[in-house]
Amino acid sequence: MAKQTDFNKFLSNIEPSPTTVSYISSIQTNLREYLKNHEEYKKIHVDTFLSGSYAKHTSIRPVLGDKKRDVDIIVVTSYQSDKNSKEVLEELKDVLQENSNYDTAQVQQHSVGIEMRGISVDVVPVIADEEDDQLYYVGDTDSGEWSMTDPKGHKEWSTSVNKDNNNEYKPLVKIIKWWRRYNCPEDKKYPKGITLEKIVADNLGDSSLSTEDFLITTLQNIVLNYKESYVDENVNPIICDPSEKIDENDLLEGYSVEDFAAFVNRIEEHLNLLNTEGTTNATWRKVLGTEFPSSSTEANNLALSNLKKCIGASHRQRPKWPMQRGGAAFIAVSVTTATGEKIEYSNNSVPLDKDCSLHFRALTGVKQPFMVMWQITNTGDEAQEAECLRGNFEQSDYGLCEKHETTSYSGSHSVQCFIIKKGICVAKSEEFIVNVR
Repeated sequence: MAKQTDFNKFLSNIEPSPTTVSYISSIQTNLREYLKNHEEYKKIHVDTFLSGSYAKHTSIRPVLGDKKRDVDIIVVTSYQSDKNSKEVLEELKDVLQENSNYDTAQVQQHSVGIEMRGISVDVVPVIADEEDDQLYYVGDTDSGEWSMTDPKGHKEWSTSVNKDNNNEYKPLVKIIKWWRRYNCPEDKKYPKGITLEKIVADNLGDSSLSTEDFLITTLQNIVLNYKESYVDENVNPIICDPSEKIDENDLLEGYSVEDFAAFVNRIEEHLNLLNTEGTTNATWRKVLGTEFPSSSTEANNLALSNLKKCIGASHRQRPKWPMQRGGAAFIAVSVTTATGEKIEYSNNSVPLDKDCSLHFRALTGVKQPFMVMWQITNTGDEAQEAECLRGNFEQSDYGLCEKHETTSYSGSHSVQCFIIKKGICVAKSEEFIVNVR
């Protein structure tokens, strides 16, 4: 299990630098001023505002050649819905190309794209709704028609979801956006932008957990909710627009069944990898890339030694169920010291003091009903003298998926959970090692 500090460092590594933020600020300010003051375009220019990930604070560090729109600028025009949207987009492109800073401007399906130094910009001309000035219509070069959008509503929605989830939703979105960038093949189209943000919001795990566990539970929910019911049935789910003002807008429209299946299957593949190899820094670097911090060789060697003590213990019983892996399982833990202080503890890390209260929770994407069995294996002289080496299998003692323990004996001790369904073990976690002073 990677430490919270490692995820904090990773987030710092993938967020736009202050220099990039300043550069983007100047780009969007200058472009907006140019359109506002253009001799001809100012006659139809009503307003401009920043939209997309920078407006919602869910942006990640831009990468050259990523083919991703880094900055979204909405241009409110005075046109009406009877105006051909393709002509509006062509007009905006021509106006932008008059300025040498924007001579790369090209018409796209809903916007005019500009490639600048290390940054891609989407300039989106819209018309305002006659009855609600917070709603807009965006054009389409293929049909020449207009469709409703609510960029300001999306921003408010994102802020609300973040607030309702301990301000952990937006950092999670950044991590999953980076995962998408690192893992999406060139020949596939994984969900992006507001579509990806809505999928994440619809499948959020427990935001009270660590970033690692919040990420894992969210990814598990995505697989649980889409794999069997949609991917395996060769259909796409409907991802509704988060705006309360827009009905019948499927954000997955335009994504093929094959592309969405590849997205879900890749997540499942990585969950299985984390389950099999463990949630170590090395495994996370395979999943999220080399921006995720590595751990020291000395720490790795010590952790391996502690693990061997536990899994090699003679009193550790073999699983008694047929093994038929059908999912992944992970363990989350919360630790409370003898003085009542809640502290962070990651798998196989620095020793805890005695008399800490440990609250373990099994995280799994396996569909209910199932039973969770726990194997607690103690090592060391103190546990042996107390005749409490254990190594057997026990049921949860708090709800379906939770187990309470205390740090009573010095040494290295392992906790492992097994997901039992119809008498078969369909998932099991890696060994969670607790070291005690």
